[in-house]
Amino acid sequence: MIARATLVLACLAVSVVSVAAQGNGHGHAYGLLKSSAPTPSSGGAAQVQPAVAGGVRNFGSWLDDASIMTPGSGSLTLSMAWFRSPAYHEFDAPIGDGAIGLTRKAQFGFSVPYYHVNAPGGPVVRGIGDLYLTSKVQLREPSASHGGFGVAVIPIVTVLSGEADIERRRMSWGVPVSMELQRDGWRVFGSTGYFSQGSIFASGALEVPLSSQVTVTGTLSRSHSTIDDPPNAAIVLNRTRTDISGGATWSRPGLAFFGTVGRTISAQDANAASLVLSGGISFVFDAWRSGVK
Repeated sequence: MIARATLVLACLAVSVVSVAAQGNGHGHAYGLLKSSAPTPSSGGAAQVQPAVAGGVRNFGSWLDDASIMTPGSGSLTLSMAWFRSPAYHEFDAPIGDGAIGLTRKAQFGFSVPYYHVNAPGGPVVRGIGDLYLTSKVQLREPSASHGGFGVAVIPIVTVLSGEADIERRRMSWGVPVSMELQRDGWRVFGSTGYFSQGSIFASGALEVPLSSQVTVTGTLSRSHSTIDDPPNAAIVLNRTRTDISGGATWSRPGLAFFGTVGRTISAQDANAASLVLSGGISFVFDAWRSGVK
């Protein structure tokens, strides 16, 4: 049960895929053509999911829960995602997300994609996307003794890829705060916070198990750029963006497969997602034996 729960959390955080911060080209993947192009979560976003294993990041936002991996346990997720916008198409494969439990209250995670992006009819640009390094510190465990409600803070450091704008700093940071409420037959979780590249956001998810092996999840994220586009910018992007996605996970102890579909539901612009498809596989393993039960 512990391994299965960890897998579902990791998948939900990865399956939404990483995305550039809305409005100011926060990085790869998705947003390559803004300055160049989503979870979830090796840890909890992008894209659109790991609880994680890492986190879901989606257009300048992040999605994660307040649960922590058992000390010594690790997860690895390999996934791919296809993204379509009015201005370009992007295919990310592979996307690597991983996480490891450090203590009863803390874990570490990372996420990095390899992207392939092009404008219709144009050449394909390839490269390693932005690297996300995350930690999660649990402030309140979502256990029965706490009414099923938990809180965690998730410091994030982003190392921009070699294709990043020279005007952007090579490293940036974010500080999401995640909350989770567990109930019999379902749970909800969400995050809110700030990215130093210029984004404030709020995101949430509802997760419902359909059986002992199948879980479905719906997500909603909204981000707002705090930075205006230059007055003479060739492409003007909306400062506020809203995205939705839905997905399913099939799991067994130590292994899970997942898939999601999503899109931008706010006003369309050159960087909006008219369609995002993603899927992958997650593994859970013991990095070391911690003696914690």
